[in-house]
Amino acid sequence: MLIPILKESIPYSTDITIAGITYQFEFKYNSYDERVYIDLYDIDGNLLYPNEPILFGIPLWFNKLIDEKGNFNKKFPQKYIIPNTKDRTIEKITFNNIDKVELVVKE
Repeated sequence: MLIPILKESIPYSTDITIAGITYQFEFKYNSYDERVYIDLYDIDGNLLYPNEPILFGIPLWFNKLIDEKGNFNKKFPQKYIIPNTKDRTIEKITFNNIDKVELVVKE
């Protein structure tokens, strides 16, 4: 599954269903560091995690997803969501190239 990022619509929110659970992703731009961040909400609009940066190759909420025993944190999506460029070249993800980025949900 791929989650596209709509550069021309930032800031925007979208509902995304992952592993049968719907979350709301709010994409926003920070002009200070030129990056795009995601706020994660549950379907009822409760904030689960603010300001997650989109970093090449590092799963979103990586440091919050799994405990020391390998169990997924139930409040986060139960799949790895990995930012990658469409042409698979490594680069720093910024607002300028965010339209070349997709979020890959690993099954």
